[in-house]
Parts: sequence; C-alpha cells; structure tokens
Amino acid sequence: METNDAAMIANGKDASAAELTIKTSERGWLAQLARAYRNQERIVVMDDANVGIDPGSQSLLGMGLKAGLTRKEWIAVVIAVGISVFGATTIVLAILDPDPTSKLGLLIASGAALTLGGGFSAIRILTEHKPPKVSLSKKGIEIEWN
Repeated sequence: METNDAAMIANGKDASAAELTIKTSERGWLAQLARAYRNQERIVVMDDANVGIDPGSQSLLGMGLKAGLTRKEWIAVVIAVGISVFGATTIVLAILDPDPTSKLGLLIASGAALTLGGGFSAIRILTEHKPPKVSLSKKGIEIEWN
C-alpha cells in the first residue's frame, strides 16, 4: 500500500486493518510515523534510504536524530515545546497577578489545556513512546499496537 492511501488506514487494534507503508526515502516520513504512533496504527516502515533506524529500540527523537531531521521538522518540535511553555507561563502569571480577576479559573484551565494538550503529547511521542510489537518482515519493519 502506498502512503497516499493514508485515509484508508484504520486503527491498528482492528485485525482487518489496512497497513500504511512509510518509506524513509519519502519527504515527511518522520511526521507520518509520528501520526501513526499517536493513532497507534499498524504500519510498515521501509528503510529504503538506509537511515539505519530501529523502531524497536529507538524513540521517534532517536530516529529523527539518526535520520537528520530537517530544519522544518525541528521547528515543529520547538513550536510544540513553545506551546507547552506558553501554557505553563499563563498559569503562573494568572496566579501571581495581584489584581483580582473574575476569569482566574478560565485562565488556569486554558493554560493547563495548552500545557497538557499542546506540547506534552508531542514531547512524549518524540522522546519515550515506543510500539509494543516491532518485527522485521520481507516488506520492512512492521509495527503493531495491542
């Protein structure tokens, strides 16, 4: 299956799910891999560019470092971290503000949403999130989620 069939991909927990093939020679392969990790999709990674990645032992960040992420991809990571920092700063400033505000709860809730939703998921995916089942086949590296 080609990567342009990504709309047909179902959740990896479904036994009849289609497989997404991600080739390391294609532009944006790491972003596709990150999306597949986040959605826990069953995928096949073909290291046709001989990057030397190992999804069984490396995080997405490790694979990205080994593959040499582009400037655009690093900017996306920095933006995700920036959203998290902005959310945390909003919370701190809302609490430290000496003027009473009727919107304190809203400020803290929105700051928490930015911190948790905006940045931590991207950071978690890039640094720690590894699939539970990785195997090597004729097609390439197969990644499955329980």
